[in-house]
Amino acid sequence: MIKNKELLIKGRFAQERADILAALQNALLRVDSYSCVRRFIKTVDSFVKIGDEKFNLDNISNVYLIAFGKAAIRMTEAVLETIRIDEGVVVSNEPCANFPGNIRYFSGGHPIPNENSVLAGTDVLNLASKTKDNDLTLILVSGGGSALLEKPLVPLRDLQKVTALLMKVGADIFELNTVRKHLSEIKGGKLLSKLKGNVVSLIISDVIGDSLDTIASGPTYFDNSTFADAIQVLKKYDILDKVPKSVVDVLKEGSKGKIPETLKEDSYMLKKCHNFLVATNFDACKSAENLLRQKGYSVLYLGSGIQGESREVAKVFGGIISELSRGRLDIRKPVAIIFGGETTVTVKGNGVGGRNEEFVLAMLPFLEKSGGAICSLGTDGIDGLSDAAGAIADSNTLKDSQRFGLDWKEYLRENNSYMFFKKIGGLVFTGKTGTNVADIVIYLSTDK
Repeated sequence: MIKNKELLIKGRFAQERADILAALQNALLRVDSYSCVRRFIKTVDSFVKIGDEKFNLDNISNVYLIAFGKAAIRMTEAVLETIRIDEGVVVSNEPCANFPGNIRYFSGGHPIPNENSVLAGTDVLNLASKTKDNDLTLILVSGGGSALLEKPLVPLRDLQKVTALLMKVGADIFELNTVRKHLSEIKGGKLLSKLKGNVVSLIISDVIGDSLDTIASGPTYFDNSTFADAIQVLKKYDILDKVPKSVVDVLKEGSKGKIPETLKEDSYMLKKCHNFLVATNFDACKSAENLLRQKGYSVLYLGSGIQGESREVAKVFGGIISELSRGRLDIRKPVAIIFGGETTVTVKGNGVGGRNEEFVLAMLPFLEKSGGAICSLGTDGIDGLSDAAGAIADSNTLKDSQRFGLDWKEYLRENNSYMFFKKIGGLVFTGKTGTNVADIVIYLSTDK
């Protein structure tokens, strides 16, 4: 999966680099969307077992499929190899997919919904209206689904404008989804409310904490937020008078009870719905940990909830490896430190890069003093606006960059981490992986 692995295994820390890349490849294989679904669905004769739920297909009239998100194509391919599908809709961000005639495919917009997103949403709701009590509907959900599949309560251009505005002012995913859910006929459990019969959702999480109401805006789970909460988000960022009038009108009408709320817990409990997480950042990190333990490393796993400004997280982690190098952490070498999550970058410069590349760039002075090698990788294979998945560096990278005449501080100021690592030779390329469980960071230190 790592296309340029041989080029990255070099220098004094070649072994550490090789071990990091092997662990990351192990992690990506563990959360491969096709493999995750294949592991989760088992068929024997006329019975299908999905997670811990078992269905007799002889008693099921129709099996429907609704798949959306960055991993939708590979997840669908796995389903089609294991169970009969009578009709389905698949939405992802690839230009095309080769499916049977009974499976309709749409290439939606991301991170902003487009016309195809809405066409797909209309088709999905039409399919939902066909479901009966003795049907089974499989829902395949992955990151990016919030934008890729949509049926808005406001004109598309207005939804696009409010989405872009919320992203620009720095609203987090929970705030963004609170607004999006209340402008949608699909999000916040509304898709589930329109489905009859048995519903099973297989979900790949790209969200810190793996909250089912947040991943792809929770189409098959209950939602505790309200129209009033959505209005408060707009007020918090002082954009209530900047968003389109249609948005304000819907939110105000909803807060008066004139538009139905999102699905609430009491109604959710009445539905025959089963939500299963089939891949998470935790799964990926643990897979990397297992491989490194086999290679003789002591492993410190810091969790999958790391977030914050990328260069600030680098300062915190730099402090940790500094303490490690001084022998103040009770762990023997060789040591591996692993964590997952998703940082952010406040872009102030004119460069190219992403949160993973910027994190590694900001780690260079700490690496030089403390020793070791580090890599930060986006599991979807896309880091920011670059074509790389992330970057790798070691204690010699800063010294090497000086020979190239590169000033790492200047590249950091310009948010130009991609060009720095392109010149020094540290970009990691995977291409689109077909999955997405946020980011993984691995640091290795031996006695060098």
